[in-house]
Amino acid sequence: MFRRALTVFAVAAGIGSALAPAASAESAPEAVDFVAEDGAFPFGGQSGHWAAGPDHEVIIRERGTTLVVDADANHGFDYFRLEFTGPDGAALQPGSYDHAGGAHILAISAGLGCVDDYSAFTITRLERDGDQLVALEAAFEQRCSSPDHPAFRGSVHFAR
Repeated sequence: MFRRALTVFAVAAGIGSALAPAASAESAPEAVDFVAEDGAFPFGGQSGHWAAGPDHEVIIRERGTTLVVDADANHGFDYFRLEFTGPDGAALQPGSYDHAGGAHILAISAGLGCVDDYSAFTITRLERDGDQLVALEAAFEQRCSSPDHPAFRGSVHFAR
């Protein structure tokens, strides 16, 4: 009886572990897509699709009322951070935000940052479970120093 129970347990464990990788490989929970026009400070023509996985680290979270996106590739040698804040530090909700309305994107890449930005972003999905961010879909455009300077554009995707 003990041997039969051990065999059933081993088979069940084998089936469970065989199915687990397939379920987790279906979609990355955190990703950022981006394109920087030539001269878009501080990104300088970079573009890509970075999804959490072996080649990229993407972490999306809220810190107080600020939405933070940290992304890196090449073991941290290519790195950027975006911090999205609403007008007057208000908590972000689904909707459109822009520089003229008091919203802000702090953009940092390769140790250089732009706080004098002309930015706009739209949050189409934002879900929380209590204080925990569980889903986000957003698109953004950021220009440093002038509304007619080259743009850094992209989208952010997150689902826990």
